[in-house]
Amino acid sequence: MADVANTAQLVSLWLTTKRSKESHRAYETDIRCFVAFLLGQNPQQVRLNDIDLRTVTINDVQAFADFLETHPTKTKKPLAPASRARRIAALKSLLNYGCKIKYLSFNAADDTLLPKTKDRLAERILREVEVMTMVALTTNERDRALIQFLYYTAARVGEVSLVRWRDIRSNRNGQGQVTLFGKGEKTRTVLIPKKVYQALTKLREPSDTLDAAVFKSRKGGEPLKERHIRLLVATAAEKAGIKGKVSPHWLRHSHASHSLDRHASVHLVQQTLGHSSLHTTSRYAHAKPSDSSGLYLPE
Repeated sequence: MADVANTAQLVSLWLTTKRSKESHRAYETDIRCFVAFLLGQNPQQVRLNDIDLRTVTINDVQAFADFLETHPTKTKKPLAPASRARRIAALKSLLNYGCKIKYLSFNAADDTLLPKTKDRLAERILREVEVMTMVALTTNERDRALIQFLYYTAARVGEVSLVRWRDIRSNRNGQGQVTLFGKGEKTRTVLIPKKVYQALTKLREPSDTLDAAVFKSRKGGEPLKERHIRLLVATAAEKAGIKGKVSPHWLRHSHASHSLDRHASVHLVQQTLGHSSLHTTSRYAHAKPSDSSGLYLPE
């Protein structure tokens, strides 16, 4: 049994199991929303220790789920199903962790169903010409190389910020390769085309050591932060006239879809993206089907 005496300590210990700092903030906000609901207070004003999670009941959790579904937000609309699902999932995870370390005797959220969400993957897949336009209209060498890197490696934004020069080296026929370390503490090595490898090597300055960041800020040489990478991609998409909130992950989705369209094997795409399940990779084929029974009906 872990040395936990109250809710704040439990949340703090639980968050150490979540590696992303972005996730830390989001998860803590989700739990604060639950505590605020039980107390009838503002989430920003509550203290986690104002509630003893050992007293939480199944009815409390279900009432919270109902509240999320019906209560309007600042936009005067209820939370989207995906946001509701995340908050309930966070609560489930916390209470499950409390049971695991024997601080809680049962998980009051165990039987609460997550809201079903619409699969919007197809909406986040760019056309090949849109990706190429983003690259062509980005004049800054670093930013252009970054967009190419995201697309050709299918790297997650968190993986990009960790890439150092020691992770990049030449391969055969002028190609390059990059070693990525990311989700689930998994390491994978991805081949990159000759033009992308050459664009990357042009970024390296004589003073850059093997441990220097490949993509660094112009001020101080620190690695680009995730929010900066997101802003760069969104700006490039806007210049290319692409509608929607385009993020780096859209380039990852596009990589998977386009490579499957060009007859890459689903197992190779799975390996490149670092998916643990083939089912996850197969979603891209369903998001952009090549056939449908409707095509066989009379016109």
